[in-house]
Amino acid sequence: MYFVNWQRKVSLEERNGQKMIVKRNKSSKRFHEFLILYAYSLISILLFHPSAPIAFSEIIRNEGYEMRRNLRIIGISTPLLLSISETELIEEYIEGGDVYRALASGGNFMLAYAAGRITGKAHQAGYTFVDNKAQNYLVRGESVIRTDLGFMKKTISSYSGSMDIGSFLASVMDLETYPEISKSFYDGYACEAEGNLSYLSIIIRNLLSVGFSTSSITTLKNMLLDYRSLVKRS
Repeated sequence: MYFVNWQRKVSLEERNGQKMIVKRNKSSKRFHEFLILYAYSLISILLFHPSAPIAFSEIIRNEGYEMRRNLRIIGISTPLLLSISETELIEEYIEGGDVYRALASGGNFMLAYAAGRITGKAHQAGYTFVDNKAQNYLVRGESVIRTDLGFMKKTISSYSGSMDIGSFLASVMDLETYPEISKSFYDGYACEAEGNLSYLSIIIRNLLSVGFSTSSITTLKNMLLDYRSLVKRS
């Protein structure tokens, strides 16, 4: 999953004896970005929480040095950025791969807990990731770091926060261990952020899971789980 990216062609290269990840723009990059931004706004309207997406010009800026520095200040690690341009982004190589692959291979549920803490830290600082799937978290030893920052927003609302939670949960709903993963993620989130899990995140989870799922049967089974103890009462 490390090398699966809608917007860019991702390759592992070695330069001057150092392994690095090179992300080159695909010809369809702008179209895929449009789909993500359009879906974000459309879902917000359907849920009566209209929210404007970021501008295209902000996507590359979010991937840059300043955003990574801001995240580091609030305790969120990202891969070392080696260079960035309009067409190419080069980061250090993280050998552990992404969190989805690790969890699918029987990895420790504490990886989901760490992803929840990272999400909570971002929210407490007023940031949202928007595209918060498990594949956007990388494993380095016992720690988890966040990559693919392009769609981040410097804003926090009931909807944008719920999108972060819902998109992570949707991305792991096709795993048999989803109940344990989701609980670990939420426990990590609650460790850093105030408030309960909004009902919006469950609705968003269910909507997005259709696009993420590799096993419709497992996803449907997990979708029917009782989240009444986590959903915020209105």
